[in-house]
Amino acid sequence: MEKLVFLGANKKGLRGEAAIIGVPFDGTKSNRPGTRFGPEAIRKGSHSLEVYGPYLDRDLDNLDYIDLGDLEVSHGSVEKMTEQVSESVEKVLKMNMQPILLGGEHTITIGAVKAMIKKFPDLVILQLDAHTDFCTQHEGDGSYYLEALKQIIHEIPPDRFYRLGVRSGSREEFLKSGITLPLAFNGEIRDVGQVLNSIPKDAPIYVSLDMDVFDPSVIPGVSHPVPMGLTYREFVQLLRGLVWRKLVGFDAVELAPEYDQTGISSVMAASAVRDLMTCLM
Repeated sequence: MEKLVFLGANKKGLRGEAAIIGVPFDGTKSNRPGTRFGPEAIRKGSHSLEVYGPYLDRDLDNLDYIDLGDLEVSHGSVEKMTEQVSESVEKVLKMNMQPILLGGEHTITIGAVKAMIKKFPDLVILQLDAHTDFCTQHEGDGSYYLEALKQIIHEIPPDRFYRLGVRSGSREEFLKSGITLPLAFNGEIRDVGQVLNSIPKDAPIYVSLDMDVFDPSVIPGVSHPVPMGLTYREFVQLLRGLVWRKLVGFDAVELAPEYDQTGISSVMAASAVRDLMTCLM
């Protein structure tokens, strides 16, 4: 059976301006596993879309992108998986292509960021996520392993780390994140503008898009849904700012398609990937 590719992408073996890499990994999930099916679901969901995004008036026909397929990841070791991701992203960057990762769980971001900062020492991370991710250690591989965000902060100074949509975590985690409590409910569009305006204008930006940043009414098929998330309208508002910035790569993680039998979550996730891709142009 022929392998799925994302929305008309060129296949492995060719060269382009951007490269899609699937990372079907959910080795640390303790609640609702299934994010390993995310890359295939996003590719399948993309076949319901057009390459043209009308809200940004941008067309993927103007971006030469390839789909490298899925990594054969080591499911028993988070450390080995992140090494594989880092090596793959480095190869993509050496070919002067921009990396696009389809997850998989959020830990795949660690490997991507480790590779990205080698090329972009002043890299800025924009995390779109419902959770603080400053949580307790997970056990696996015979050793303890910290959550993705806590690991990435070892690589990126706090003043180059930005968050949007966080609304779940312990009070201690919120305070460590520097998020003002209690949370305001004045609408995410205002928050989108505040975040964009605070990021240095010429900084290279890597976006980590956790699908649970969206309200469950938009994308219910995630491993940890949280109410009061972003609408797609607010996401588009963010993209309208990002198109004028230096987006150098991104990942889309935490889609768990088995928890949404309608398939809508997969289509919405694919749409978010498509629209982010147009910001690479």
